[in-house]
Amino acid sequence: MLYQTDRPRAHHYNFGHRLLPGLAIRGRLDFQELASRALLDELLRNWWRDVGEQLPAEERLVHDGLKAELTAAGGAPVVLVTMPEACHAAEAHFVALTPGAEPGAWRCLTLEYTWTLDDRPATVLGEWSAGRHVNYGGGPAPDRRAFLAALDVLAAGKHPE
Repeated sequence: MLYQTDRPRAHHYNFGHRLLPGLAIRGRLDFQELASRALLDELLRNWWRDVGEQLPAEERLVHDGLKAELTAAGGAPVVLVTMPEACHAAEAHFVALTPGAEPGAWRCLTLEYTWTLDDRPATVLGEWSAGRHVNYGGGPAPDRRAFLAALDVLAAGKHPE
């Protein structure tokens, strides 16, 4: 039963579930401005390196595939961060940063790798809010368009099917 024993890699998890949500919730960065000026990709790579430097060398991962794009979902701007390949439970395929309720604050939504009870890969939608993780249940295929469509549905106050 793989779903019971699979654990995320620290580098991947700490970046997608600690660093990015922490930056988003504190609201000190304008992710939309950084993405629109093509500055965010370099910052992401630098932050990825910084997270890795806090880990033993054998736990560090390369940043292959890490990038940001400015798009929209649910009528709001979205800074979509594509993560390096997720292949363990709780690792994020994508992190979506959208404007929050408070000025300058950002919501941090994730599409995460998980397993079904019969050991098949699946996804789950999540959100970091006020330092806690909210699980919205099963998510779409790990595809950017499918994730953005799920964000549209969440913005409408419904649960994506």
